[in-house]
Amino acid sequence: MQIKVGRYPSPWSGSRENYLIGVVKADGRKREYLVEINRLHSAMHFLFNNDWPQFYVENFIWMISFYPHDALFSLNQSGRFGSDSRMAFTRRELESLMIEGIGGAIDDFMQRHQPALLVAVAIRENLGRLYHRLLVRHAAGAGYIYHQTYVQEALYVLEIKRKSAHPQGLINKIIPRRGYRTVAGLPA
Repeated sequence: MQIKVGRYPSPWSGSRENYLIGVVKADGRKREYLVEINRLHSAMHFLFNNDWPQFYVENFIWMISFYPHDALFSLNQSGRFGSDSRMAFTRRELESLMIEGIGGAIDDFMQRHQPALLVAVAIRENLGRLYHRLLVRHAAGAGYIYHQTYVQEALYVLEIKRKSAHPQGLINKIIPRRGYRTVAGLPA
């Protein structure tokens, strides 16, 4: 099975990142999957507010979803996140798609944006089991921490391993502190 991952520029993407994963199976079946990475939806902020400062939740937690590219243009409301049996993936092929395809998109995004957390929501129970199994097996080896505390809400959360566990270090690195005089427009 061949898997190709690339950034996917889109005119409607706004502040999100898109990736296109092309899959060609040995039997000739082909399909493209779209991976979208958006900032965490505000309706989900309460899930993380106890553990992270609000500023951090709003700016450094992202959410990932994926679905067949052609489902983007489907008139069927459930078409985007319905089950995809057209490719008839074996368990091994599905794991390869998740690790090489979606994992490749995650790696590129994490390297370029340095988010605090990346959240995936499992809409179906089987997808949740697959996420859990793969993240337990591969997250640490890929340089991520898998937060299993959110599994009860069907959320699968990855964090980049950092030298400092405190989020303020990352915030200061990305948004350097300025003295009051600089912010007010006065010479420092």
